[in-house]
Amino acid sequence: MINCLLIDDEPLALQLLEDHVRKTPYLKLAGRFEEPLQALPLLESQQVDLLFLDIKMPDISGIDFFRSLAHKPEVIFTTAYSEFAIDGFELKAIDYLLKPVSFEKFIAACNRVKEYTELKNNKGVVKRDYFFINVSHKLHKLFYDDILYLEGYKDYTKLYLKTATSPLLILHNLKYFEDLFDENEFSRIHRSYIVPIRKINTVSRKSVTIGNQTLPVSDNYRDKLFSVIEQCTT
Repeated sequence: MINCLLIDDEPLALQLLEDHVRKTPYLKLAGRFEEPLQALPLLESQQVDLLFLDIKMPDISGIDFFRSLAHKPEVIFTTAYSEFAIDGFELKAIDYLLKPVSFEKFIAACNRVKEYTELKNNKGVVKRDYFFINVSHKLHKLFYDDILYLEGYKDYTKLYLKTATSPLLILHNLKYFEDLFDENEFSRIHRSYIVPIRKINTVSRKSVTIGNQTLPVSDNYRDKLFSVIEQCTT
């Protein structure tokens, strides 16, 4: 069960979200608020797994409110203003829904949260050589050993496979996969790239090679990469 909290200064929009939540079997409504600051005591005292958060509100924007939280649940932003989408995805939002939110788009976003939560909770508990990911409304079974590397583009990721001629386009940001994968098996080497350690042919301070592909290594991720590689040296 996913505990969710609704925050929106528009009563009709809030009621619509509550109706959607009650139709979704794996969601449990923890609370609903028209003013963000009124939700703080609940966020601090109860486990909230998912936050539906309006962006444009009178006293504080949803963006600023979410940034202020010490412990951040997964978040889906809702708003009537599409220009805020980039800010939402920079905060690693699971999704961004334009009002009025249809149940079809609502359930699609919630399914991504459910999939992500289950994969994250099972990481390291059950050792499998594959996982399932939603691509174009279908679940695809992917083997870890088939992954060559991942390339991020803000709100989506290209996943390059050795058995495919073109990459899979997945509506999850790179942080989703960084949290999902075992950090000793997959390493973030750049803001735009994650690579499987087992697929690296050569590595230097500035780049790694995987097959015929050369990928950049940035200063922010170099130490972590070399720390993982040192564990593999004999």
